[in-house]
Amino acid sequence: MSDLTRNELDRCFTGRLSAQDALDFLTLRFLPEVIERINKISTRKLLALYDGDRVPENERNLTDVRNRVSILIEFLLASVGNEILRDYEICEVFISYVVANRFPDLETRRLDGTRGIRLEVKCIQSIAEEKAASFDALAKDIHPAADFIVVFLWEWNFDRNDVNWDRAPRIVRAFVFHCESLARLRDHRWLHTPPRTVGDGYQGFDLRYAVNCANGVYFKEEGNFGKLFRIWNSNIASVPTHTGIIGVTIRSYLEFRESAVWSGFETLATRILKELGITNCRAIMKDGVRVGIAGNLLGVLLKRQGDGNYCYRFLESDDRINQVIMFTEKYSWVEFRKERRNGQDRLIRNRSGKKPKMLVGSLELEPSLVLMEVDDLLAKNE
Repeated sequence: MSDLTRNELDRCFTGRLSAQDALDFLTLRFLPEVIERINKISTRKLLALYDGDRVPENERNLTDVRNRVSILIEFLLASVGNEILRDYEICEVFISYVVANRFPDLETRRLDGTRGIRLEVKCIQSIAEEKAASFDALAKDIHPAADFIVVFLWEWNFDRNDVNWDRAPRIVRAFVFHCESLARLRDHRWLHTPPRTVGDGYQGFDLRYAVNCANGVYFKEEGNFGKLFRIWNSNIASVPTHTGIIGVTIRSYLEFRESAVWSGFETLATRILKELGITNCRAIMKDGVRVGIAGNLLGVLLKRQGDGNYCYRFLESDDRINQVIMFTEKYSWVEFRKERRNGQDRLIRNRSGKKPKMLVGSLELEPSLVLMEVDDLLAKNE
């Protein structure tokens, strides 16, 4: 077991810590222990695929699979959390499921029924093109001192140890946010970024849900309110009244967003290089920041929001790169090939596409890439 203590577990789960102290405890002490236990082989074998089971490739059924995994991870959070409480001989407190299918997903309770903290759980597969988890609970339904949102980033992992599975989900990373602070950021952006067609009306809320307005006509918003990837960004000039926990929430949110984008890209890039038979990979760095992964003369880059052409132009002078695939945060892609023009090497756009799954089967490596891979194999066998 970790260095958790019985006292801090009891005080957190019975709601006797401040919001900031509870957030720190959940983030730094409790959640790492939960992740370690969920990622054990003995737990992951319960979620694995066996005997050639395949995950659907069409978006609708793929979403169903991701939703299923998300529900199972939510279940495991409560199950493992209760296991931890038992390990520390806390028998009068437990994590319960909210079965009414409303905010939140989990609550901590004492045997006398009194409530402690509440947890909303979101799970995102890092490689998903549309990371569509939403946090749309209205501010009126959120308890400032007791409500937190836990976000798990997960991915299929093909490792094999004691169990002969095909692949199994693995938690890549997890984040905890203070619900009230995240909702204030979400609502601030919502109210300050109305559509251009709002007319004489306002973008806002009623007692039940967020409201859009187009040309003065009000209607329920279409499902974009509260999408986790649209809550905040570093380019927003104004912020809600700044408190310590708001600042922590902004920093944690931006870190979560960057981690989710990079984790998905890293999984995708590594998979592409592996399917092409390229195993000797290295990081592509620019100004001390990871921007891509390279294998032999092929570079796979991530173009983040706000990046211009400079995100790939600097590779024109890199002799180790002869071909580039550049992905956006939603994994649409552009392929570039290096050509000699006017005495200089230039990366020339070759083709583009929206879906990465259509890329690998049609990707033609430059002859120099294929020869280099053969040379590597011969060198290893000498």
